[in-house]
Amino acid sequence: MKRALIVAAVAVAVTASATLAIETGQFVASSPPPSETALEAPLSPVTVNPEWILSGEPTFASVEISRSPDGRISHGLWSCTGPTTFEWHFDVDETVYVLDGEVHIDYRGNQFTLHAGDSATFHGGTQALWTVPDYLKKSYTLHNPGPMGRWWRSTFPS
Repeated sequence: MKRALIVAAVAVAVTASATLAIETGQFVASSPPPSETALEAPLSPVTVNPEWILSGEPTFASVEISRSPDGRISHGLWSCTGPTTFEWHFDVDETVYVLDGEVHIDYRGNQFTLHAGDSATFHGGTQALWTVPDYLKKSYTLHNPGPMGRWWRSTFPS
């Protein structure tokens, strides 16, 4: 019995190590090369679901700067010119860092304002009410927690 447990533990360890090695190799092989010069990355206009816009006629722009080889993490810049109020629906987790301007947010029963230098995190599957009095430019990181992460959150909500 003891020997069977040892064999099973070794098999699990070998399988986990092999899986990790394969995933690491794939990640490194498909990663972009390091930059040799500055790359221009202008923001381009984006369309937002018009049903989300509650007031104003905002203009939105964004640019994706990087994406992980597995596609689960991306980083970029986003801007909005107001005044406007809109609902934002988060498909995946998002962490924002405000670069310029401000936004008033109502999220999960909490009201707060983000100014330049502030950050906040929003979970996928939620929504927030955003009010941009004038202008907002933010850096964002999107992270897809995957099916297990979504299951965990639905089973053990925070």
